[in-house]
Amino acid sequence: MFEKLLMSRWSIWIAALLGMLLTLPAMNMGLMGDDYLHWSLLTGLAHNPQPGSPFGLFTFADGNPVHNQLLMDSGKLVWWASDTLRIAFWRPLAEWSQWLDYQIWPHSPLFMHLHNLALYGVMIVLVGKLFLALDSDRRQASFATLLFAGNMLHVFAVAWLASRNQMLCGIWLTLTLLAYHRWRSGASMVYGVLAALCLALGLFSAEAAVQTTGYLFAYALFMEPGQPLWRRLAALLPFAVIVLTWKATHGHLGYGSLGSPGYVDPTSNIGGFLTSLMLRLPALMLAQWYGVSSLMFEQLSRSTQIIYAASGAVALLLLALAMQGLGVFRSRLARFYGLGSILALAPACAGYPFDRLTINADIGASGLLSMALLTLWPQRKQLRGWAMGSVKYLLLFIGVVHVLLFPLGKVGSSIAMKPINTSGEAAGPLALPQAQGDEHFMLLNPPSGEAIYYFPVTRQFHGMRNPATIDALGPNNQAMTLSRPDTQSLRVNVPEGFKGTITRDVRRQPFKVGDTARMGNIEVTVEAITPERLPQTVRYRFPDDIQSAHWRFFAWRDDGVHAVDMPPVGQSLEIPAYDIGKVVMYYASKKS
Repeated sequence: MFEKLLMSRWSIWIAALLGMLLTLPAMNMGLMGDDYLHWSLLTGLAHNPQPGSPFGLFTFADGNPVHNQLLMDSGKLVWWASDTLRIAFWRPLAEWSQWLDYQIWPHSPLFMHLHNLALYGVMIVLVGKLFLALDSDRRQASFATLLFAGNMLHVFAVAWLASRNQMLCGIWLTLTLLAYHRWRSGASMVYGVLAALCLALGLFSAEAAVQTTGYLFAYALFMEPGQPLWRRLAALLPFAVIVLTWKATHGHLGYGSLGSPGYVDPTSNIGGFLTSLMLRLPALMLAQWYGVSSLMFEQLSRSTQIIYAASGAVALLLLALAMQGLGVFRSRLARFYGLGSILALAPACAGYPFDRLTINADIGASGLLSMALLTLWPQRKQLRGWAMGSVKYLLLFIGVVHVLLFPLGKVGSSIAMKPINTSGEAAGPLALPQAQGDEHFMLLNPPSGEAIYYFPVTRQFHGMRNPATIDALGPNNQAMTLSRPDTQSLRVNVPEGFKGTITRDVRRQPFKVGDTARMGNIEVTVEAITPERLPQTVRYRFPDDIQSAHWRFFAWRDDGVHAVDMPPVGQSLEIPAYDIGKVVMYYASKKS
């Protein structure tokens, strides 16, 4: 039965339908994070003009100190961010795609999600066409398409509206490879031109289209036997020119990342990128191959990250040795899939790890895994002994993960998307009360200080009144001590420091005792730092008595958000750490 499915001419269409059906339950999740910012921009409630960008949907901080200070004054950007923080992405085609949604069905997030789902289906079909074009064994190509379609790690990329650029990028990447393969297999030069055009369109959809070059380089190395290497590499020169021209224009227009430990631009911080590559690549590949999520990797200490990455590299090396022992890499196609997948994943290490970032690299990984499993299965009974038995059981384990657990996990995570999203919002921006008059909400320990960026637009979308500002006084759910030096001052001590993943790279811009910042008319002074050069003790100087009615202080506990009265002058107040999961469950139980 399964063999018949793999040999069917409808196999890739069935795989696409399966991939879409497994993801379908997530299509009711509504808006999330960046989606609210996009809603405000595309409905005309806000404006963010950027050069070369129709709506500025993906510019969060443009690196201009004056503009960043305005964000800090409004509370959208925490004061411990870099004053030159730049997180700006140039994705005009993705922006036009989302603008189209707001023209056709502006009040229906469901149809916007179905738009994402349709693009995902198109991507799966094209990926299947690519496998069929590259592989003369239809069984391997069809099985690779099914593995790709059943991949659990794709759910968030499809379900999150703001991540549509990943599907667009994946479509153009696959079309580039299809056209390039046709051209290099002897078809007209027209296909070479089409490949170049598709690469350019991919770059205008998302920076991730740079991943295409990894596959093209691997193709030149392994997929053109009989031609001298210089001729194979020479064919890549037009594509290199396209990428370099795009990157130069990208930088000239002010796009890229700067000043953040989470987003590391290789052109402005090569050392930081190489460090991120060594740490994040194993984490992403562990998620890709073993199903071990990379979600919390960036929250680990640097020493723990090093241990995690080293352990992951060992696990991945064992998997590569198992495939080598089985003889998989004797195939040029397998070597193309393997190297292409790794090279395609490398650019994703410029951003902090998300499992969804593997989607384009999963093309090569799915092709390679299909070849490995279909090579293994017929000879599984003959593989005995310590060495070959280890090869068999390791690959069978990986097969169980991808063939059984990933599709089941894809359904489960799709079903969970909406309750997780709504509970998270209920525990965050929507947990705060309606604002009354000219109030200022001071958040002592929000689940994430950086997420305050989205609080005003999220509340606005849900019809809630916003205060004049919403400011984070503490970084997250850590324990802290508050004390009152005088009527207008509040001292906050966070023993573990004011940490952040996208706010300020303290390795390049460390904090010092005496550093000052400003949040509107509130003055901030760093009084002590941690050994990692993070702020530890901070003094906030308010323009008037902090017990005035317009200053409202809130703290999170396991049972939700509570208003907090400031301690009298000369006294202190302990704010305990809390479990974010318990807070989310508390609000989930209230909603049910």
